[in-house]
Amino acid sequence: MKNELLIRTALNLFILSIFVLFLILAKNVLVPFALSIFFAYLLYPLVWAIERRGVHRGIAIIVVILAAILIIGSAGLFLSAKLSNMTIDFGELKNQMDSKIDHLQRVLETRIGINPNTMDHYFSRATESFFSSWESQIGSLFSATTTTLFQIGLLPVYTFFLLFYRTKTAYFIFRLAGRRNKRKTLKILRQIAHITTKYMSGLLIVVFILAILNTTGLFIIGVRHALVFGILAALLNLVPYIGTFIGGLIPIVYVLLTSSSPFQVILQIFILFSVVQFLENNLITPNVVGNNIKINPLAIILSLLLGNMIWGIPGMLIVIPCLAILKIVMQNIPDLQPFAYLISDRGTTSHEISFKRIWTRITKRK
Repeated sequence: MKNELLIRTALNLFILSIFVLFLILAKNVLVPFALSIFFAYLLYPLVWAIERRGVHRGIAIIVVILAAILIIGSAGLFLSAKLSNMTIDFGELKNQMDSKIDHLQRVLETRIGINPNTMDHYFSRATESFFSSWESQIGSLFSATTTTLFQIGLLPVYTFFLLFYRTKTAYFIFRLAGRRNKRKTLKILRQIAHITTKYMSGLLIVVFILAILNTTGLFIIGVRHALVFGILAALLNLVPYIGTFIGGLIPIVYVLLTSSSPFQVILQIFILFSVVQFLENNLITPNVVGNNIKINPLAIILSLLLGNMIWGIPGMLIVIPCLAILKIVMQNIPDLQPFAYLISDRGTTSHEISFKRIWTRITKRK
């Protein structure tokens, strides 16, 4: 019995390893395909609304995809124009960083008594490493341009065929599941379609709201290029936890390197992003996206790390809805229900920190 269990576990781990290896090796093909699946879910309500008016499915899909390309392309051109006006002289930034480091060294030497030669060695290495990493990242960006353009070009093609053959795909899944499981399979597909569509559309609305809040706040504080930093922080918010931190860190680093007295502005930026993040977690996302995902933070963080390891940034963007789909499937399969419970947020409601819970406690005390 034990040997049989060990053999089954080893076989499952081997199959999982082969599957992960396949995902990594076929990254350039699978990444645009996976992104296209979620774009198809996002565009499906519009396509179906046009089809119901008697328009041919192919024409309806083409019209919706062209409209989406027009909107995304216009937004991309607008942001590119703003970025082109945002001239950053890295040589000047390096000189300013060196001057700030010299000032910090003098403070540490007079206040704490640290050897200036030791500090100069480590600070110089850190500065060179920072700017050399920027140069290497820019170089890798240009080297990956061809592959990226190829993947972007595949997105509308994949999306078109996924929408066009959606009925055929559903019948294929029904045949795989068998007649006995047809009702359960239909239930799973409907749940996946509902949650994915609501999550993707809600996410776009949240990004739009956050872009307005971030840009307005940075403009009031007086940060240059507030629009660029505000939109960038909103887009980075698509990656939970990590994206929010990076989105707030970028304007902080920019102010630190370009301003002569940055600390008051940095504090204001920190307060701004803390308030926006609190509003996003407790008011905006629950009301716009809803609480259909319901996955605990530990599972989200681990899945983000795994998604980054396998597919990089695209993996981090799509891993949350993939995890939600996986949870739906596991909830409807008795043997996998314990795993669905493990990654869900059930069992932790009594310990969670929320605006509603804090407000309830305050009102009770009064």
